[in-house]
Amino acid sequence: METQPIWLPIIDEAVCTGCGDCITVCPTDALALLDGVAVLAQPDACNYSSYCETVCPVEAIALPYLIVLESS
Repeated sequence: METQPIWLPIIDEAVCTGCGDCITVCPTDALALLDGVAVLAQPDACNYSSYCETVCPVEAIALPYLIVLESS
């Protein structure tokens, strides 16, 4: 039985300013602030919506495995 990879947002804590914008837009409340930076507090809740990456003003969040299919 093959195991599916778990893709989660990557948060660069050195870049994060703790503004909280990502937490506000997260539809599943997977993110939280801890010691002034965003963290993935509930990884099982993350649905990889990409709202957090889009709204981050300092590009501290990356969803590197987001694949978008377009019809030709």
